[in-house]
Amino acid sequence: MMMQHLRRAVGGRAGGGAIACAVLAVGCLALGGVFVRLSEVGPIATGGFRSLIAAPMLFLLDAGVGLRRGAQRQERMPFRDQVTIALGGALLAIDLCLWNVSFFYTTLAESNLLANLVPFAAAIYGWVLFRDAPDVRLVLPAILAIGGLLLLTPVGVHTDPRHLLGNAMALATAFFYTGFLVVAQGLRKRYPALRIMAVLSLWCAAVCLAVAMLRGENLLPHSVTGWLLLAALALTSQILGQTLMAHAMHFMSLQLGSLFALLQPVAAAAYAYILFAETLTPSQLLGVVILIVTIYWARLVLGS
Repeated sequence: MMMQHLRRAVGGRAGGGAIACAVLAVGCLALGGVFVRLSEVGPIATGGFRSLIAAPMLFLLDAGVGLRRGAQRQERMPFRDQVTIALGGALLAIDLCLWNVSFFYTTLAESNLLANLVPFAAAIYGWVLFRDAPDVRLVLPAILAIGGLLLLTPVGVHTDPRHLLGNAMALATAFFYTGFLVVAQGLRKRYPALRIMAVLSLWCAAVCLAVAMLRGENLLPHSVTGWLLLAALALTSQILGQTLMAHAMHFMSLQLGSLFALLQPVAAAAYAYILFAETLTPSQLLGVVILIVTIYWARLVLGS
């Protein structure tokens, strides 16, 4: 059934509300790297707490929305959907494990760039699973997007094995995050985004914290500030970021939804300018413009 949802993922039309949700989601997700670097616990444990803290908040929000709409008692989720949502949680957990660790091996710029090559991972998913060749009309927008990304966050030429390992982790992140988007899109056809992310977050937290314990990471913050950082990460990246993206995927195709991930390096550059007074060079500003044009072009091509 999940494959049938993926096969239909090229359809759908995205309205302004869905696009606004996707843009806001990307803006929230771009804060993840900042919080991971500042966290007092290990990088994978940080990902686990991000999901664990968010889960009860998401359950309460889902219950509140249901009461406000006068919804009937929720039916028990079928076993098939429970397995699917557990798979989505595991995919998101692997995504967080790889990405959070990559920040300590490579630069934030390169990690963001490689982790957000989601549109190309989505094209590979479609071809491998269904032998669906990517839409040839997207070739030029894809090439333009690569150029824009390289202008915004140029990847340096490094031979240090640790640096290359960090880049490999970040690149692998794109494939696992695409798998999460596939699961979220399929489940979103039957369940509210808040309910999906509440259950999925529990699975994600369980996997991340188990891996963190196996790696011997520091699991508990040693100050109130450390806990506040984790709570802020849960609010921005998990509750707002992932939930808004899961909601938006109900109204747009997988191809278009994955293209919005290209805006994350743009958001990261904006945060650097606002928070740390890091001025963008003319070439980086050109990269921002190119990425925005690329997404608009691809939206026209896909008719979404």
